[in-house]
Amino acid sequence: MKKTVSIILILCLLLGLCACGGGKNAPADTTPADAAPADPSKDASPEDTAPAEPAPAEEPAAQETTIYIDIAASLEAVFVDRIIPAFTAEYPNVTVQYNTGSSGKLLTGIEEANGIGHDLFFSAGKNQVTTLNETDGLVKEGSVVNLLSNQLCLVRGNDVKTAVTGWDTITSAKSMALCGGSVPVGNYSRIALVALGILPEAEKPADYTTEEIAAAFGGTVEIDEADDVEVAAAKAVEGSVEVATIYYSDYYNHQNDLTIIAQDDGTLTGKIIYPVCLVENPEADDAEQNAAADLLAFLQTDVCLKAFEEYCFIVNP
Repeated sequence: MKKTVSIILILCLLLGLCACGGGKNAPADTTPADAAPADPSKDASPEDTAPAEPAPAEEPAAQETTIYIDIAASLEAVFVDRIIPAFTAEYPNVTVQYNTGSSGKLLTGIEEANGIGHDLFFSAGKNQVTTLNETDGLVKEGSVVNLLSNQLCLVRGNDVKTAVTGWDTITSAKSMALCGGSVPVGNYSRIALVALGILPEAEKPADYTTEEIAAAFGGTVEIDEADDVEVAAAKAVEGSVEVATIYYSDYYNHQNDLTIIAQDDGTLTGKIIYPVCLVENPEADDAEQNAAADLLAFLQTDVCLKAFEEYCFIVNP
């Protein structure tokens, strides 16, 4: 009996020693030796992750629009041949509709419409733009640009015989094409006639009628009034008049058919300025107004200035 109890006590003592020794050992590493390291990005917070670069936004295409411009008759050729094609090539979504004629008639049309349907005005004289601005209030502020100048010429058709050899013999003509006073070239022609002493001094030479001018010539010269400078040039080309006063730029269109008898460098007329401006068009939306402003800026680029020079205009007066 005592032997049995002793054996039991010895077994209990051995079991206790094993349990105490086992508590001093660290737990075994159960990670396989060849396991890949953990990817830290899987547990990264959104703040630690760089955002993806956004895709570049596409520029919206320019809105299609139409602009309406009024240009003096002497500008028609260069605009049709060079300016409008070059502009629409650069701004393909813009359509340019132009109206041409004498600057006085163009002014009247803009005034009667109160600017509606008119975005840009390119005049052959300063008076028309001044009136549109100061009297009518239809010029966009700060938009007037004195872009070009011109010179008054006395011409004849190549096949026409005349005793006129210069400004000082102009009264020797039997017939003369002369634009009305509301047309810039007609106004400057009257200013030249005043400077030559043929017409008396006047506050507004443009007010002289063709009848008064014919009388000042001594009644020996038939004055054929032309609607605009192109009409005056055509009358000289066809020989229906002996001489005509036109702009030098208009000679470009008819240089194979006209002879310049005399050309004024500004001594008689002073500077002949061609101003261009934006018109206050109350019905034009943003696209139309922006396109008109683009055209105004385009007219001042080298592309256009070289074209104007080629067509016998004087740039940067």
